[in-house]
Formats: sequence, C-alpha cells, structure tokens
Amino acid sequence: MLYLKTMLLFLYSLLLAIASLVLIYASSKVVHSLEKLSHFFALREFSVAFILMALATSLPEVFVAISSALEKTPAIALGNALGSNILNLTLVAGIIILASKGIPARSVIVRHDALIMMAFAIAPLLLLSDKVLSRWDGTVLILFYLFYLFTLLRQRSAFKERHNHVTKTEALKSLLGFASGVAFLLGASDVLVRISREMALMLGVPLGLVGILFVALGTSLPEIAFELKASRKGNSGLALGDLVGSVVTNATLVLGITSVITPIKIPSLTIYLSSVLYLITTLISFEIFVRTDKKLVHWEGVFLIFIYVCFLLTEMSLEYLR
Repeated sequence: MLYLKTMLLFLYSLLLAIASLVLIYASSKVVHSLEKLSHFFALREFSVAFILMALATSLPEVFVAISSALEKTPAIALGNALGSNILNLTLVAGIIILASKGIPARSVIVRHDALIMMAFAIAPLLLLSDKVLSRWDGTVLILFYLFYLFTLLRQRSAFKERHNHVTKTEALKSLLGFASGVAFLLGASDVLVRISREMALMLGVPLGLVGILFVALGTSLPEIAFELKASRKGNSGLALGDLVGSVVTNATLVLGITSVITPIKIPSLTIYLSSVLYLITTLISFEIFVRTDKKLVHWEGVFLIFIYVCFLLTEMSLEYLR
C-alpha cells in the first residue's frame, strides 16, 4: 500500500512538472502571437509592450485561477497567489540581485512601483478579513489591476514607438498560434488543478497549502526564466519591473477573476496565517531595501532567499504538527 502511494505521488509530481512546462511554453506562444498581432493592427507598441510584460509571466497564474474557480476549488488559486508572491519577492528577487550583482533602485519609478505593489498585495488580505473574498471584492481587485495598468502606461508614455511590418500571412499564423496557445494554457492549468486536488487528498493537507508550496513554484517558473534572462543581458531594471508587475497581477487580477467566478471562502484564517505574516514581512523588507540604498545589493539578495527558506521550513513544520 505504501509502495503504491509512493508511486502515485511520484506520478502526480511528474505530471505537475510537465503541466508547468506546458504552461510556460503556452504563455510564451500567446504573448509572442499577441505582439505580432499588435504590429499588424498598428496598435501603439509601447502601450502593448508594457501591458504584455505585465501579463506575460503571470498567464499561468491567471489560467490556474480560472481552472480552480471552475473546478470549485478556489483555495488553490488563493494559495497559489500567496505562494507565488512570497516566492517572487524572496527567492526570485534574491536570485536576480545575486545574478546581476546589484539592481539600481533609487529611481522615482522603481520607488513608486514598489509602493503600489505593497498596497495592492495587502489589499486582498484586508478584503479576506471576513473569511470571504466575494464577487464584489473580486470586482474591486480587478479595478485595482486596471488602475495599475493605467499608472504603468502613464509612467512609460515617453517611450518611443517602433513600427514593425507584419504581413497578412504572418498575422494569420499568429492568430492560430494565439488560439493554440490559449488551448494549451487551458488544458495544462486544468491538469495542474486536478492533480493538485488529488495530491491534497492523498497527503491529507489543505488545498491552499498545496497551492502555496507546489503550484506556486510551477506557475512562477516563467518569472524566474524571464528575469534571469533580463539580468544576464544587463537589463536588471526590466527584471525588477516584471517582478513588481507579477506581484500586483497575482494579488489583484488573479484573485479578482477567481472570486468573481467562484467566491473564495476559507473556514479558518490560521491555515494561511504564516503565509500572510511572511508576505507582509517580505513586502516591508523589500520596501525598506528599495528606499534606503542606491541599489539592491548582495547581502539583501541573500537575506531575501533566507526568508524563503524559513518560509518553507515553517510551512512544513506547521503541517507536521497539525
């Protein structure tokens, strides 16, 4: 019996990994296709580019949220959003800082974005104080996301536009690529949610915890890949901007979509208490680092990674004690 359970757990873990890789591939395909289509329809490139950057690496979280809401398991989306944001602000941010040997953080835009990120990341936690994230709460979170996009575009309005010619044939290929990418996103996110639910039942742990520890890591892979690539190319500012955008998207759009489809009801706040405390600690630490130094430096990156290690150990210890 134990052997069978171990084999099933291994199989589920393998399927989770495959589904996560498909999510990354499909997200890349959708974004690339949208970029081509925006050129074909002569949309303003700087506007489209920054909206795509804000959405691109968060598409897995968005589709997992939709799937979990449709499957009536919104706790997975909540755990995923919390876990992804903690992972982004600790492990991912720490890796970027170490890889780029410091990130400039004294510009007005960086400080402004960090402050907005902190406010929006805390917003769903306040709305959850009554143990329910209702459809009305979800609508408010989506409006917050639209406001974030508006401020993003206003900040970048000075960027010059470039026009790349795209033929009708290329546009048609991009349209087909977009459709197939969305289909893969839907399929992979559905598999991810179903497998997560089965793992939770097998291990006897809350769905939210599976979302925090396992699903969050899988859906955050695009952020890790994109931001490491940007850092290696010497564009650490872009990596930091994408990280901020991902945190805001998870806290507003992802949870907003989920609760509009299926309101998120949690029986007890204690399941998420440690995650909430770690998220608040991380947000405060990140805000202090951005405002007190000219750039995010090596020791701060190590400290952020240390917070993530502590977070994992805390979650596993609490689950063992339950």
